[in-house]
Amino acid sequence: MNKFYIYSVIIHSLILGGIFKINTLQKDELKFIEKKSMTISLKNRKAMSSKNKVIEVANKSESIEKDELPIEPIKSKEPEQEKKIKPVNISKNKVKKLKKKDTRNTQLKKHEQKQQSTEKKYNVFQDKNKFLVGEDGIFTAINLEGIEYEILKEVDPMYPIKARKIGYKGNSEVVVEFLVNLKGDIENINFISGNIKYGFKEEVFKALQQWKFKPIEYKEKKIKVRFEKTFIFK
Repeated sequence: MNKFYIYSVIIHSLILGGIFKINTLQKDELKFIEKKSMTISLKNRKAMSSKNKVIEVANKSESIEKDELPIEPIKSKEPEQEKKIKPVNISKNKVKKLKKKDTRNTQLKKHEQKQQSTEKKYNVFQDKNKFLVGEDGIFTAINLEGIEYEILKEVDPMYPIKARKIGYKGNSEVVVEFLVNLKGDIENINFISGNIKYGFKEEVFKALQQWKFKPIEYKEKKIKVRFEKTFIFK
């Protein structure tokens, strides 16, 4: 019995000793792990703080450099053509005046063109109030307006002998119409009114046959002209 008791005590002591050692080893391991984790966390914190400090210092240095550096204005590169061309400022009033001048000039040009067109369209020789056209195509002026003429020879009629023989001593008038031909001679004598008795008609006819005109021209054309004349006898 004593042996068995001794053996049991020894075995139990060994078992208890082994258990105690295992517990102590586990505790040491746990403490070692905790120490390592603490050191690692401390190192990480220091590293993080140092990094933050480095970043702050870098940011401060960049801000200082930015403040110290002078900011130069950006010069826009203008094309050479735009530099040469200078804008001209024209006021609204000047533009209006220029427009008015242009309208006046255009109106004057239009008026001149109208006058020229009317002059071209209007043919004096086709105006029946001024000219008549004969069968031979020669124009005869019935209106002396604008027509120049020259009498080369002019003879006044004599007081008729018949009237004196009868004893007629009064004043008499004879209105006559005649035509000056292209050569300047008198033709187509027509008595319109007046005293054609006692030889007055014959005396007027004799006188007109002796008249002579310079050939009459109008617009570089030779024309015939119709005249009306009043002869007074005293």
